Amino acid sequence: MKILHVLAQLPAKTGSGVYFTNVIKGFPDEQNACIYGCYPDFTAPSLPATRQYPVIFPNQHCDFSLPGMSDVMPYPSTRYGDMTPQMIADWQKTFAQKIKEVLAEFKPDIIFCHHLWLLASLVCQLSPVPVYTFCHGTDIRQAKQHPDLLEKYVQHFHKLQHVFALSDFECKRINATYHIPTGKITVIGGGYDPAIFYPPKEHCSAQKAINVVFAGKISAAKGVFDLAKVFTTISKDFPNACLHLVGNASSSARDRLAPYLGNPHIKLYNVADQQQLANLYRRSDIFVLPSYYEGLGLVAIEALACDLRVVSTTIPALQEQLGPKVNDSGIINYVELPRIVNQDVPVEADLPAFHKRLQSSLEQQIQAVKEHKDFPADLHTEITKNSWPHLIKKIRQVIMFP
Repeated sequence: MKILHVLAQLPAKTGSGVYFTNVIKGFPDEQNACIYGCYPDFTAPSLPATRQYPVIFPNQHCDFSLPGMSDVMPYPSTRYGDMTPQMIADWQKTFAQKIKEVLAEFKPDIIFCHHLWLLASLVCQLSPVPVYTFCHGTDIRQAKQHPDLLEKYVQHFHKLQHVFALSDFECKRINATYHIPTGKITVIGGGYDPAIFYPPKEHCSAQKAINVVFAGKISAAKGVFDLAKVFTTISKDFPNACLHLVGNASSSARDRLAPYLGNPHIKLYNVADQQQLANLYRRSDIFVLPSYYEGLGLVAIEALACDLRVVSTTIPALQEQLGPKVNDSGIINYVELPRIVNQDVPVEADLPAFHKRLQSSLEQQIQAVKEHKDFPADLHTEITKNSWPHLIKKIRQVIMFP
């Protein structure tokens, strides 16, 4: 079986990029090829793909950076909402050329495409073979923020073979947004790589510092600046607690964080890859995800796999995937969101109360670490259900692989 995997952006550094990579790794016995967007000096990832077809931005047709599904990406990017009709036409021409080239050369039997957005529609238009698409949540957000782009450029989903969704909640939104029949949508959730994310061999009971980690885009939509403000207060009552903000920060993001980085308890840096991130998790105690919008929040599941306690804003897909045994275990706290406008912008008047809720949840988990409360051993089996091997089985069942 020949599988072509298609992604409009980098196959790394974001949740969907990692997801894309793990789907390819999940089919090592098939012939894989992949198309993805990238920038000039990007190092091609090590994948079980016989052929990789990068589309480099800028290029001879497109004099702009690679478009990204989020308004803030961890690398130079162009926002879809800022693209002119000519820019989109040039973008479509560039990807159409690559798709036609690969269809003729590789001759796939099926195509896996990521994001229900412009590229998936283009693939459906051009492909003579079945197209399966993975929804990541950010595609729905783009559709809600830019209904004009949805109406004009997303016109071929009637040709989709099937859609993989992160949750039942998202399944309903897919149906409402794209008018794709629910019979063509299957909830599979997200998965973590157990070869990378696993518990430490032993927990250091003599550890003095309590390490709290955020990993992701350093942006307002991720709640990072509000987290830094809240942790400034927390560090006064818990002087041995340290917040690690892990991600690529733009100059404007660094400027916004500057008032908080004078605090020795708040550190900002990046890591090279998932292996380094997982190593950091195994040296830490708590993971925090204060995001105002998430499709799933897979980073929280990866942290749980490393035995971290978690504080997260309320993410329906995450709660659904983890299930009541994990949600009610005390190992994870959910923080009620403030009112949200334009998909990921909090209402200013609601922030003081939100900050108090976030602070309270973090302090509860910090206190649990101080009291040496163990990570419940029986939760490991539950969390393992969210690993990639389990998720790949669900995908195989839908496409009727043996």
